Amino acid sequence: EGLLVQLNNPKKLRTVADLANSNITIINREMGSGSRQLLEYLLQKAEIPFNAVQGFNSVVNSHVAVARAVASGNVDAGVSTQAVAQAFGLTFIPLHKSRYDLVVLKDYLAETPVQQLLNTLGHPRLHSQLTALGGYDTSQTGEVVATIE
Repeated sequence: EGLLVQLNNPKKLRTVADLANSNITIINREMGSGSRQLLEYLLQKAEIPFNAVQGFNSVVNSHVAVARAVASGNVDAGVSTQAVAQAFGLTFIPLHKSRYDLVVLKDYLAETPVQQLLNTLGHPRLHSQLTALGGYDTSQTGEVVATIE
């Protein structure tokens, strides 16, 4: 995830610390969302109080809503994904990489439905489609990366 900003980043934002500038307004995500948790964590790490960020309490409920607010020019930035930034023609400033794993009990790995799912996830066409979205590393998608006894 990262900051979505206007195309070519006219406000020259680089980090969450830049969000504390008085001429910057953001749109935030709802309490409990991963995007909001990431923003809060990074602001706390930088010792920036939430109330120092204009728009911190302005909330929307989706990545797409963040992109719409930024694309419309109503706000300068918001936290979302690279795929959404690309879809809306916005500039993406990476803040964090997330890894997502599917966990299956080892006893079920050989079952036909699980094997079909792994085959689908490992298919080159799916990898191409995910790569085209932007921001997804598919190098291990569809692979069993670990087993635990």
